[in-house]
Amino acid sequence: MGQRLDRILDSQSTVYAVCGFTLALGLFFIFIWAPHPWGWDGFDHYDQLAWALAQGRPFPTLEVPWGYAYFVAIFYRAFGHHPWIPLVAQAALNACLPQIVFLFASTWLDRSTSVLAAVLVGLFSFNTVYASTLSSDAICTVIFMTMLVAFATARRRDRWPWYAIAGLLAGVASQLRPNLMLIAPLLALFVVAQRQTTHRLAKAVALLLAAAVTVAPWVVHGYRLTRVVLPTSVHGSVQLWYGSLQVGPYLRRGAYNPRRIFEEPVFAYTSLQQDSIVVTADVNDCGRGWPSATTLVFWTDRDAERRRLASRASRPRENTLTFEIPAVGRSAVVYYYLETTWRSDRGNLLQITPPDGSSAPFVYFISHDHLGDLDVRGDLLDIFDLVRIVRTRVWAEPLPFAQQLAAAGIGATDVEAAAGALVRSMRHGDQYARPIVVSIDRDGNQARVALSDGSSIEIPRAWNASITDVSLKGPLAIGLLRSHVSLASLARGGPGRHDDPTSAPPQGCLGLEEIALNQVFYRHEVDMMRRYSALALDNIRREPWAFARASIYRMYRLFVIEGSDDLYSVQQFQAGSAVFALATGASMIYLMLFIAGVALAWNRGYAITLPLLLIAYVPLTIAVVLTNMRYSITVQPLLLTFIAVALRPHSQPRRQ
Repeated sequence: MGQRLDRILDSQSTVYAVCGFTLALGLFFIFIWAPHPWGWDGFDHYDQLAWALAQGRPFPTLEVPWGYAYFVAIFYRAFGHHPWIPLVAQAALNACLPQIVFLFASTWLDRSTSVLAAVLVGLFSFNTVYASTLSSDAICTVIFMTMLVAFATARRRDRWPWYAIAGLLAGVASQLRPNLMLIAPLLALFVVAQRQTTHRLAKAVALLLAAAVTVAPWVVHGYRLTRVVLPTSVHGSVQLWYGSLQVGPYLRRGAYNPRRIFEEPVFAYTSLQQDSIVVTADVNDCGRGWPSATTLVFWTDRDAERRRLASRASRPRENTLTFEIPAVGRSAVVYYYLETTWRSDRGNLLQITPPDGSSAPFVYFISHDHLGDLDVRGDLLDIFDLVRIVRTRVWAEPLPFAQQLAAAGIGATDVEAAAGALVRSMRHGDQYARPIVVSIDRDGNQARVALSDGSSIEIPRAWNASITDVSLKGPLAIGLLRSHVSLASLARGGPGRHDDPTSAPPQGCLGLEEIALNQVFYRHEVDMMRRYSALALDNIRREPWAFARASIYRMYRLFVIEGSDDLYSVQQFQAGSAVFALATGASMIYLMLFIAGVALAWNRGYAITLPLLLIAYVPLTIAVVLTNMRYSITVQPLLLTFIAVALRPHSQPRRQ
C-alpha cells in the first residue's frame, strides 16, 4: 500500500487527474448545486459593473478596483449578458491551480510532497467554491500563485525579465484583492535580502516598476476624477471602521455596537475643499413640461456676493439638472437656492426652492472636521445646539449663537423648545408624545436627558465638542441626531425644515426634487473614505487595547470558521448550527495540521521563509479590518502545502 501511494504521489499524472477533478467540481457547483448563497451574480455588484463596461459605459465606482469587472466584461462584450460563460472560464482557470501549486512547491519541496500539495488543493481549496460565483477571489488566487511560480523561477535563473513578470502579476493581483497592494514591495525586499542573488537592487527595481506600470491606469483614472492618489479602492476605510466596531462585548457582533449611529453625518458637508461641488436635481414638471430656465444662486460665508449658475447639462430623458459650484479652496459655509421658470399661457411661472430663497437658503458645509460642529455661523438648530442648551441649563455654560436661537423662540435653557422644533422637522415627528423632554438629570460627570419614547441622550461633563462624545440611545434620540432646522425660517414664523433639501416637506408640487450635492461617485466615495477613516480612528483612540485584542482575534478568525445565530453576523440556513459546528472542528484540525507542517518543514530544513512570510502577510495587513475566513483564500494553497508536509513521511528537502 505504501509503495502504491508513493507511485501515485510520484506521478505527474496524479496532478493532471486532480486538475480534471477540480474542473468537474467547479462545473458541478456552477450548474447543479453550489454551497454558497449568492448564485451566479455573486457579490460586490460585479455583474452590474461588468455589464455596464461591456455596453461601453465608464467604470462607475471607486469602491472596488477595476480588475475583476473588466475580466467579466470581456466575456459579456463577446457573448452577451450570460454569467455562466465567465464562470466556466474561471472554473477552468481554477482547475489549473493544482498544477501551479505543484510547480511552486517543487521549488522548495520534494516531488511526492509537492504532488500531495496539489492533490489537497484540488480536493479541498475553497477557491473552487468561489469560482462558481462572480467574485474576484478565485481568479486572484490563480494569479497570486502564478506570480509565486514566476518569482521562484526568477530567483532560480536570476534573470530580471522573470522578476518583471512576477511584478506584473503582483500588480494585477492587487487590482483584484486590494489588500495585496504591498505584495510587490514585500517581494522586492525579499530579493534585496537574499545574498545569492546578483544585482539584487536592479532585480527588485524591475519587479517594482512592473507592478507600478500595472497599477498606473487605475491610479491615473482615480486621480483624474478625484485629484487623490488611490492605488486600489476606497473601501478599506469602511472595512477599518467595521473592524473598530468589533471590540469588547461587540467582538463578534459589531452590528450592535451603539457607535454605529454615527455612520451618517450630522450635516450635509464635503471635505473636498479643492474640488468643485456638483449639484444635481431631479425635475418634476408638475404637468407643466420641461422648465425654460433653472438657475442656482449661491454665496459663502467668506464671500457674500450672490453668484448665479445655469445648469451645466439638461437631460430631459433622465429628468436631471446638473450645476457645478466652483471650488472654494478652504473651509466655508455655502448658501444656495434654486430658481425654476416655466412658460405658461399666463406668462412665466417662477418657483424658488426652498420657498424662502435668500432669506432662509439651503446650507452646505466645506470642512475637514468630520465629527465636530460645522455650523460655525449658527444658521441651523441641530443636535450640537441641543447639547449646548442642556449644558447651559445644567452647568451654566455660555451658549453660542444665543441671539439667533432667541430670535427663533428658543431660550438659552429651553431644552423642550429646541427638542420640539427638531422633532417637528422630522418625518413622522408627530408620532412622538409631548412633552418631548421627560426629565434632565445630572451627576458630577454627565447629564442625562430622558425623552418621551424612552430614548435618552447622555452628555459628558468633559466634552471636546465632538458628536461621538455624546451617547444617544433609542429612535427619538437618533432622530434628533440627524435633524436640522433653519433658524432663519423659525424666526420668520415658518414650521422649520431640514437643511437637507432631499427631505424637505412637500409644499404643493415641487418643481425640483432629490436635490443632492457631491453625490456623484467620484466625490461621494472619496468623502466617505475620509469620514469612515475619521470614525475608525476615533473608535480606536477610545479603546486602543480592546482594538488590539480584537485584531489578534481576527488573525485567528482568518483561519478558523465560526458560526453564529445572529442574522447580521453570519448567513443563516437550515441545519446551519450543525454545519458550522462541523466546519469549526474541521478548520481547527486544518490549523493544527498547518502548524505541525511548519514545525516539520523547519525541522527537515525546507526553505520555508518565503511561503511563511506570504501567509503571515495576510493577517498582519488585514486583521485591523472586518475579516472572515474568505480573506485567507489567496494563501490557502500555501497553507495546504504545509499540511502536505505534515501528512508525508520524512523526506529530503529540495533547496533553492
